[in-house]
Amino acid sequence: MIYEIYRSTGDIELVKRCLPALLKEHEFWNSEIHKVTITDAQGCTHSLNRYYAMWNKPRPESYIMDKEAASIFLNGSEKEQFYRDLASACESGWDFSTRWMRDPPDFTTLATTSVIPVDLNAFLLGMELNIAFFAKVIGDDSTAEKFLEISDVRKKAMNSVFWNENMKQWLDYWLKSSTSEEAQVWEALHQKKNVYASNFVPLWMEPFYSDISLVGNVVESLKSSGLIRDAGIATSLSDSGQQWDFPNGWAPLQHMLVEGLVKSGLKEAKLLAEEIAIKWITTNYIVYKKTGVMHEKFDVEHCGEFGGGGEYVPQTGFGWSNGVLLAFLEEFGWPEDRKISC
Repeated sequence: MIYEIYRSTGDIELVKRCLPALLKEHEFWNSEIHKVTITDAQGCTHSLNRYYAMWNKPRPESYIMDKEAASIFLNGSEKEQFYRDLASACESGWDFSTRWMRDPPDFTTLATTSVIPVDLNAFLLGMELNIAFFAKVIGDDSTAEKFLEISDVRKKAMNSVFWNENMKQWLDYWLKSSTSEEAQVWEALHQKKNVYASNFVPLWMEPFYSDISLVGNVVESLKSSGLIRDAGIATSLSDSGQQWDFPNGWAPLQHMLVEGLVKSGLKEAKLLAEEIAIKWITTNYIVYKKTGVMHEKFDVEHCGEFGGGGEYVPQTGFGWSNGVLLAFLEEFGWPEDRKISC
């Protein structure tokens, strides 16, 4: 967000004020408990990051629900770990999804702290590139060079640990347990082969969308993944009843994937991006006309329907839905002769 504001305003004073906070945030994510070391098949070690909430009690906002869910565990340490994995899933934003479950769709098998997430590490890669850019803007060349090196190290780690050559996707990596005291040896079987929209989020970052050969492969993978439905991109292929699963589609995921496809400059990628955006604009508009409000999530299996599932009543408003809709209209427009109907 700071990068987008600077790009629009050229406000160097904003950069000077915000850079220390970005450095502190980066330090937080690279603290011991959030950092996990993986040794790959070639013997190279890689450090990547995970969600690990500093919380091992029921969530105050869902106290009774969490106590009931944890009642199957026999000892206190198991309950505390379950509460931590619950809180970590909330920290991820994907609350909740089969993505975090060892034995989906069993909610009590949540193991968020045992997952090294593709998207979190993509976000941190973007953050490192932004820090390098901001440092350069204010004349701090040593910090700029340092973070360019750090970002390059992360890109290599992501390719080594997450990339699946057969699927042409980046896959979450599962640890044997939530502990991270020593390096774990990479094994292919610990890549989670399930298809999630997050498998394509690295495409949002310049080091990946600028690789045209890679983009071509990822585009074909996305087309054949089953995620692209009548009204946009599904969050997963698992119809679990959780809100971050099929058939729900969420605005941020649509935006990240569409923007990455567009920025690649590849004709086929840009055509796919426009196809997804048109579907998303259409369903947003039809739902708005039917209900009079914008919604937080949409049923991408059925054009013109808002989403459901999860542990609360679907919300309306809605900031990111509004923002992504406007961004798509700004990027692609809407010709007067194009019908807007499901």
